[in-house]
Amino acid sequence: MEEVRLQTAIHSQYQVFDASGQLPFSIIFGLCRRLPSDTDARPMVLHTASSFLDVPYAIAHGLLSLHEHHEEGGQETQVHLADRPRLSESKVGAYLTLSSPVGRAQHWREAVTIYQYRIDPNSELASVLQPGRKYTIRLAGKDLGVKWWAYGDNDQLPNNTEGSPTRASETAKLVNSKPSAGKASFAVVVELPHPPKVETHMRLCWNEESADDADGASALAISVLNTGAQPITVQTRGPQRFLVPWGPFQPEEVEASRPRIIDAASPAPSSGLLVVDAATGDVIREARKSGPCSGLTDSNADHRPKLETLVTLMAGEPLVRRVDISRLLDGVPDGKYRIQMQPRGVWWCVGSCTEIGDEGDDRVPRRLYQTRIPPLMLKTEDVVEVRIENGKIRNYHDIPHTT
Repeated sequence: MEEVRLQTAIHSQYQVFDASGQLPFSIIFGLCRRLPSDTDARPMVLHTASSFLDVPYAIAHGLLSLHEHHEEGGQETQVHLADRPRLSESKVGAYLTLSSPVGRAQHWREAVTIYQYRIDPNSELASVLQPGRKYTIRLAGKDLGVKWWAYGDNDQLPNNTEGSPTRASETAKLVNSKPSAGKASFAVVVELPHPPKVETHMRLCWNEESADDADGASALAISVLNTGAQPITVQTRGPQRFLVPWGPFQPEEVEASRPRIIDAASPAPSSGLLVVDAATGDVIREARKSGPCSGLTDSNADHRPKLETLVTLMAGEPLVRRVDISRLLDGVPDGKYRIQMQPRGVWWCVGSCTEIGDEGDDRVPRRLYQTRIPPLMLKTEDVVEVRIENGKIRNYHDIPHTT
């Protein structure tokens, strides 16, 4: 039978599957058509049902393999699910469109079609995954098991986009183009610790150095309120280590060691704020992203945060920081702009700075240092509107977020 090759990649969304369901978990797939094996200029449409993208069905039918790891000797055993009829029944699928590689200008990784199969914590597949154990899902062979696919434009998709295909499928078999497609490895826990809810707000205020200048409003007041019942301590600068979502090849965003916007010593608005042209919606100043080497450290280094990089959010007591934004707005043409905060995660633990330190150790104690935790997110939908005239802020308007 004729074969059409696709480059595929598999990864887990997180390193941990939270059996409680508080942290949504998916198996991530990346699919791409590449030259020179594929020279058809038409887009490709495929249906995910009963294919390697339909994870429970794929494991039960040998398209994917599920392996359980054993600590003794580093061995693993394959978990067979063919005797579970409910897993053998394919669920309703979806249609995916893969662009043609012919005439492609960008790197092939930028043209990858990404598909996520979410594992429901109440599903039969989830019941197989035992807390305290580690698992890996791999492609079992080159056959992708796609039952229906066709060439055509997006407007030629069947009307029932979530149902069974109504057009005849191409007869060629879709196969994986490489010996390996990566793997989705993860540990299973009963329930992950989660940070309490925090409320973050921002407004424009006077810079302390220009309080007597009527045109000197060039600072933001950032307030963070811990709505939980206990104090929590967060890391505001230095390398941050916590659970981050992955794509098929790499983390979706590397958490930089740049200071967070509430850091007292060196707040960095350029890495946490956007400046948007109010008239056009264009981003004038984008939040600075991590460099390609961000987060790389010596494998033998002590990754525990230093106590000097921590700040405590007391329950019910807002923490307020004044952040100078004059350099952020320096050189911006006259006009009206919106300042928005980019969400940023921080490492956290329960307790105050005065409670968690050990004598003679300038870092977070090992007993408290966990990295398999969701981050506490500093984010707000508040927007500050400013008008720049002759290089200065002449007036402003805060737009607090309301629910």
